[in-house]
Amino acid sequence: MRKIIFIDRIKQYIDSSFFEEMSDFDLLTAYSNPDALSIHRKEKTALIITELYGSGSSTREFCAQIRDDVTLRDVSIMLFCRDNEIELNEAAQCRANAVLTLPLNRVEFRRKVHELLNIPARGRYHTQFRARTSGDAPMAIDCRTENISVTGMLIRAEAELRRGDQLQYLLDLAPAASFAVQAEVVRNDRDRYGVRFSRLNPAARRAIEVIVSRSPSAR
Repeated sequence: MRKIIFIDRIKQYIDSSFFEEMSDFDLLTAYSNPDALSIHRKEKTALIITELYGSGSSTREFCAQIRDDVTLRDVSIMLFCRDNEIELNEAAQCRANAVLTLPLNRVEFRRKVHELLNIPARGRYHTQFRARTSGDAPMAIDCRTENISVTGMLIRAEAELRRGDQLQYLLDLAPAASFAVQAEVVRNDRDRYGVRFSRLNPAARRAIEVIVSRSPSAR
């Protein structure tokens, strides 16, 4: 599972729905740039989200340590600063992949994270379906989708599911046909579950791409 490091103070600005969208990633918290560097050395993360003036080493030095180390440099860095000329100029010297300003613009933040991680866009999609779990004691459960992408969905289910549980169901992608889908539960939060498609018909993928492109939440 790919990993993302958040500096704690930046994490506090981000709404909970974003973390629900990132069910395919392991989200790690660091409390300083040195802490983030230590975690990245161990975990080899995909993205580090930090701030210009954090605790510990300067962010310019922090980025240089990563970029100058062949074993660490394969990571995207997102840097937050305040929207003024001094901080923007300093942030531009930090060798980050993206610089965003505070207060956080949620739409721009999501767009940039998706761009840096090459994550398919996700859109709102509400439909009800009945799924069947696999395993020794299969059961039928009622579900409702909240959003969808070509990699998976966020659903509500009237059952207690666990990470790793497998689901099989027919998904109505109107105006296209219904498609047989297999998915794995990768995140659980009470009655809300992130599921990742294990098998998806190419025609179903194209139908989902159309749905997402027409959704107000696709960006």
